[in-house]
Amino acid sequence: MDEEGFITDVKNFSFLMVPRALITDPEYHDLSMEGKVLYAMMLDRMGLSTRNNRHDDLVRVFIYYTAEEIISMMGCCKQKSVKLLKELKEIGLIDCERIGLTKPNRIYVKTF
Repeated sequence: MDEEGFITDVKNFSFLMVPRALITDPEYHDLSMEGKVLYAMMLDRMGLSTRNNRHDDLVRVFIYYTAEEIISMMGCCKQKSVKLLKELKEIGLIDCERIGLTKPNRIYVKTF
């Protein structure tokens, strides 16, 4: 493959950035690798919410990530998706706000 073809192939890929601290900081050693990947996916989605000016009355940017989306992207069952969200909440990386019965929860992705 020539250089131009390689560059075209690379542009077709999208990458997630996992914060190094999630791997190296002892505070996050108990966080599962799936939890770390889900957090990276949530950080990525924060960029979209920021561009779309999605924020609450306090000007806090939030995302929507339904259990169905997590199940689909992570290739897991509903129980695992709930467990991953709970993991991220307990360690303090996200907060969730229940909006209503038919609406998905708002997720506030926090920094460390």
